[in-house]
Amino acid sequence: MKVICDGLDLSDAVLKVSKALSVKSSNPVLEGIKISAKQDKLTLVATDLELTIEKSIKADVLMEGETVVVGKYFVEFAKKLEKEQVELSFLEEGQLQIKYSDSESTLQVFSVENYPVINREQEDNYFIINKADFKKIVERTVFSCSIDDGRPILKGCLFEVENGVLTTVALDGFRMAVAKKEVNASADFKSIIPSRTLLEITRLIDGTEEEIKICLKKNSIFVELENTTLISRLIEGEFVKYKHILPTSFTNTVTVNKQAFLTSIDRASIVAKNDKFNIVKFDIKEDVMNVSAKSEVGNVNENVNINLIGKDMSIAFNSKYLMDFLKIVEHDFININLNSPIDPCTIRPVGEDGFTYLILPVRINA
Repeated sequence: MKVICDGLDLSDAVLKVSKALSVKSSNPVLEGIKISAKQDKLTLVATDLELTIEKSIKADVLMEGETVVVGKYFVEFAKKLEKEQVELSFLEEGQLQIKYSDSESTLQVFSVENYPVINREQEDNYFIINKADFKKIVERTVFSCSIDDGRPILKGCLFEVENGVLTTVALDGFRMAVAKKEVNASADFKSIIPSRTLLEITRLIDGTEEEIKICLKKNSIFVELENTTLISRLIEGEFVKYKHILPTSFTNTVTVNKQAFLTSIDRASIVAKNDKFNIVKFDIKEDVMNVSAKSEVGNVNENVNINLIGKDMSIAFNSKYLMDFLKIVEHDFININLNSPIDPCTIRPVGEDGFTYLILPVRINA
């Protein structure tokens, strides 16, 4: 193998695929990046068997071939070659030679025969959505995924397509986010996509109106973006029956300016952080909501103007869970729907039905 390419293109490709590198794997070859030179392309692949990312760049291929270079060193080395023209050659001694300017270096390689074969088989289940909408629907849910290895089913988002509407759902036992968007879909189906995979897809795409096709089969997701391909395993199992969790009616509705509410909670959370559960208390009365927090550090006590339909109520929440939601809301006002200080509440942007956030209160002493 012998190939010449632009250093900036190489660095960008190496950085993208490196997100799928395995760390401290029992199989060392998974810590490597596979490099293949064929026709006028240089293709790089990294996989940890859960997630695979492939990126191709234009190159002057003098001799076709392939090898697997140690990933972490190649990533660091490629960053230093962004302004250079780079020549890569596989040496008979079992090394990758890197020439740039008047200099050259070598890196250790693995046997390409030991690198896993990537399954590219696709099935008919897919949906088409523009990139901006995909980024938004992921952003609105993925933050609520669990990080607990004890419940792996909750470490992903449910993607459920019914009658041309995509519903994404994520929950961690304390909160749940549900977002909806109309899509062009092949059929009705559901899959659980790992949060890590969703975040990597959003990093690979821009926020344009250009459409993207998401292909899903029984146990994997396949996304092709120009010269980049992402393949990932899906999470197997039965997702939580989320529709049974959402309350159908409420006795109280509070309408509040999102930014004023967020700013007040943000200040209160400075004190609340010293508490194990980041507790911020809300005393709701007529046209004012009192936001308060106290701990050994001190206390915060301030008022936010609201519109209340219903009765006075005191309730408390984990401030982090509220702020995670409020920071991604684009609307000026939100509706907070409540039943009691111990029942789940839902929050929705005013004027939009496609985004619902459910959060459990924290029990407090009266």
